[in-house]
Amino acid sequence: MDKPQKTEQETIALIEAGLEDIRKNKATKKEVLDLIEERRKIDQEVLLGETRKAAQAEVGQFKSQSDELKATVIELQKKLNQLRANGYQALKAADGSYKGMFANHMEAKAFGLMIMAAATATKPACKDRHDAVIKALDGMGIQPTWLDAKDTKIMTGSSQAGGSALVTVEMIPTLIQMFEQYGVFEGNAQPVPMGAGQTLQPRLDTLLPLQCPGEGKVTTAADFDIALISHLAKTLTALTAYSIELEEDSAIELGELLASLFVRSYGYGIDKLAFLGDGTGTYFGFKGIVAALLAVSATIGSIKSLVVGTDNVYSGLLIGDFNSVCGILPDYADDGNAKWYVHRYFYYTVMVAKALAATGTTATEVLMGAGQRQKQFLSYPVQFTQVMPRTEGNSQICALLANLRLGAQLGRRGVMQIFQSAERFFEMRLIGVLAARRLSINIHGVGDTTNAGPICGLITAAS
Repeated sequence: MDKPQKTEQETIALIEAGLEDIRKNKATKKEVLDLIEERRKIDQEVLLGETRKAAQAEVGQFKSQSDELKATVIELQKKLNQLRANGYQALKAADGSYKGMFANHMEAKAFGLMIMAAATATKPACKDRHDAVIKALDGMGIQPTWLDAKDTKIMTGSSQAGGSALVTVEMIPTLIQMFEQYGVFEGNAQPVPMGAGQTLQPRLDTLLPLQCPGEGKVTTAADFDIALISHLAKTLTALTAYSIELEEDSAIELGELLASLFVRSYGYGIDKLAFLGDGTGTYFGFKGIVAALLAVSATIGSIKSLVVGTDNVYSGLLIGDFNSVCGILPDYADDGNAKWYVHRYFYYTVMVAKALAATGTTATEVLMGAGQRQKQFLSYPVQFTQVMPRTEGNSQICALLANLRLGAQLGRRGVMQIFQSAERFFEMRLIGVLAARRLSINIHGVGDTTNAGPICGLITAAS
């Protein structure tokens, strides 16, 4: 964690403590407001200082891919050693029960063994280790299923064809739950199962008018519009590596760490694509929520799903600006799935500050549960996503109030596959592990210049 992140976490912790003091009548709203303002100044100074240091650093001090991978493997090995110490105590609760990412430690072991099985299947030098892994899987009643690049089952058991991938069939439900837990967009958008090629998902945009034709009269057929939401899957990959020396007894720890690494990486990466994607190569051609909203009109004031804030700086925004966002959310979208999507720092230093400064009401009435695990603001749940902005800017969409179930879709084709290679990093005695998922993102609920959609937001003024 770098210095700005550390001070930011300290700020959030202090604000949380201040809110708790308000509830216990140990502090006033003004005292906590003063604290927020003071901490924002400190955080800004730290951020500027680190930015200056980065600007002064010499160009070209970047590690090569090989050096970066070595550093990753060393860090992975350290964490493996920590988890293995004392029988993976770090994965146990106070009562001795398992508290890792999987449903239980046996699922973690199975995932780790599956990865080891794929890594050692085609290397003669690894035959003994591979046989031991397959035997351990067999003892758990699990038989690896090998797929080719077209998701076609080609072989089971201890051997595989060249270029095939291991799909952990037994792990699919658990992995999907993990992706939804750690990915904000994946956990809230409408999931769409995809077939081969392009998938078209219908969306009904209009309602049928009611008629009263009278006795003996004919009811007239009415036209209605059906929009087709297009999904074209793209393969997103992530690469890491681990030491070839790992034995079967490292399976639980390896499963935990790699599952966490892949799930968190995909969660954060998909959030960036879904919220910030601008359709360019940087975002693999995906257009996210912010770009979709801004594409409605070149004039931000004409976009019915956006409320233009009172000011272009966060300190100038008003609680009324946020109330206005609640007001433009369509009634059909207010079905219990609408949430605020903001950066964690924005919530504590802006939304909490506006709540404390509100007149004619109490902070509790505005925040509705500050200090609880599920944050709320103006009666809607708050979902933190760190891809949303934390520092102000002109014409910046800084907060979203959205029902992603109705306004966004995540197409999923097949399941996560694990591809591995003992050749890629042969000289470092490492096994390369590549995860691949085929996905599609479609943001369709941003409304137009006439009506707001289920995805609404607050945008700062142009200047």
